[in-house]
Amino acid sequence: MHVIVGGTFEYLHKGHRLLLKKAFEIGTFVTVGITADGFKKDCKVSFEKRRAIVEDYIRQFGKDYEIIKIYDKYGPALEIPSGSIVVSKETLESAKEINSIRVKKGLEPLKIHQISTVYAEDLMPISSHRIRAGKIDKEGRRIAPLIVNVGSKNPSKIRAVEKVFKKIFKFEIRVIPFGVDSEVPPQPFEDDTIKGAINRAKKALGDGDYGVGIEAGLFWNDVVKEYFDKAFCAVIDSYGNLTYGYSAGFVYPPKVIEMVKSGVEVGIAIEKISGIPDIKKKQGAIGFLSKGLIDRTEFNAQAVLMAMIPRISNTLYY
Repeated sequence: MHVIVGGTFEYLHKGHRLLLKKAFEIGTFVTVGITADGFKKDCKVSFEKRRAIVEDYIRQFGKDYEIIKIYDKYGPALEIPSGSIVVSKETLESAKEINSIRVKKGLEPLKIHQISTVYAEDLMPISSHRIRAGKIDKEGRRIAPLIVNVGSKNPSKIRAVEKVFKKIFKFEIRVIPFGVDSEVPPQPFEDDTIKGAINRAKKALGDGDYGVGIEAGLFWNDVVKEYFDKAFCAVIDSYGNLTYGYSAGFVYPPKVIEMVKSGVEVGIAIEKISGIPDIKKKQGAIGFLSKGLIDRTEFNAQAVLMAMIPRISNTLYY
């Protein structure tokens, strides 16, 4: 079977090697297309050097191959009579476009084989641009400190993010707070809570690796007829991928709910009941009501950890 695979192969990283390995597993003859110099302006490695590195790697498979220079995303894929094409998640749409053109030309579609995304130890995909930027190496090991921007200056939220990220990652992490507007009411309910967390995460991200937004709000449960206070967390990465998670939920004393319904924010209501000024930046309502068995930092950390689960077990989710 004739198999086509292509790319820039700037650093021949772990993801590239999986791509090539898959092509040689399924093919009896493999065409490897490597982009010409200048195709990607930020690639500083010459075609000849990239070609030599790729060839040195694929010789081990002991199958017939050719390496060609390509000047666009199609290469020879629009011309071969039949065969397969091996792609990553990022190039899947190009493969579909190739097949659409092939059908219009009267050729049968190529069989598409998509490899799994290969993740670095910072739980984001390995890519040449991140290697070039000095953030990771070719094996996906983190080189630069991980920058985690938090869309809040609330100490309990910042501590929660630090606690979770330092538990997950064993390299240097810098957690940076940003005061941002959540664009939701001071006391959010239901969907506004979720929107607020997402807004915070997106606004905080900037040039960081991750942006984290945490918003606490009240969620009505129609079975027990109670409002539950929950923290909702949104985590966005530099690729724009979002993941989400909730904390556990608890109910407030009836007096607090009465005050909230009259327009008072939960934090202010708890301040009045507890006599503790600015309590939401300290142990929080949960710390006061649980008599210290759990504080606001741990409560928020639950939501952060839940939002990170799809990243921790990324191969099962994506």
